[in-house]
Amino acid sequence: MNCAIVGGGGFIGSHLSEALMNLENNVTVFDRPGAEHLELLSKKGATIALGNFLDSSDLEKALSGVDTVFHLVSTTVPKSSIDDPVFDVTSNLVGTISLLNVAKNLGVKKIVFASSGGTVYGIPRVIPITEDHPTNPISSYGIIKLAIEKYLALFWKLYGLDYCILRVSNAYGERQAANGVQGIIPTMINKALNHQEIGIWGDGSVIRDYIHVGDIVTAFLNAAFHEGEPKVFNIGSGVGHSVNDIVKTLEGLLEESLDLIYEPGRAYDVPVNILDNSLARQVLHWEPRIPLSDGIRQTLEYMRKD
Repeated sequence: MNCAIVGGGGFIGSHLSEALMNLENNVTVFDRPGAEHLELLSKKGATIALGNFLDSSDLEKALSGVDTVFHLVSTTVPKSSIDDPVFDVTSNLVGTISLLNVAKNLGVKKIVFASSGGTVYGIPRVIPITEDHPTNPISSYGIIKLAIEKYLALFWKLYGLDYCILRVSNAYGERQAANGVQGIIPTMINKALNHQEIGIWGDGSVIRDYIHVGDIVTAFLNAAFHEGEPKVFNIGSGVGHSVNDIVKTLEGLLEESLDLIYEPGRAYDVPVNILDNSLARQVLHWEPRIPLSDGIRQTLEYMRKD
């Protein structure tokens, strides 16, 4: 397979790039200059294409001769998308439409897109959430992810550009940034290792479906070869854990108490989100294999060495 990972120098993208190269695929990693893991991927044999996601000429160079594109770019997180929704629209939605036009014109066969199982559904009516649950996102981030899904379906209908959408729950694992922008697990580990105060939004009872990057990568690999319907899959552990559960697990691994400060909750945080992953199990022949306790342990060991 000749493939390009758009956003391949990031957290999930770097792991996916490595996995694809290990399977002897031809891998082009497209990302902005300075993306964190580009040097590592170059040493492992990836073709590095630097450029601006919003520049179609940069995309054309990177996607030439490619048959499968993994779209992992996101310039916002839920909070920043609310702070500047215009930027969210122009950088993510408009950028993706440009990507789809380039892919169509170059004869790309398939797009595999990283959507958000944590935001496109909004406040759930039932738990666990299936793919046919109503989509009523309460952040610009979720609205844009959903809009991209609709454009993928449109380009399939109009031009035959195949696609597969993975609605990924709360990703975590090795190489995830620990700056507090997104990813509570590495942020909490980083602060704990540096004996810093850890801020928690609300009372710590918010429940999320945490999925390790290793399981996410396997889902993307399987999705690349999936044909036909359905085209939208939840990728999550299927198990909910509260922020307080993470605190307890990390305290057990560190054998010490964390310095916690509880702050007011955020309006865009839904109280609970757990994905039903049975469709991915049945159709993609995928299942999560890394329990949260093991994943936190692996992430902790990685960050201690880093």
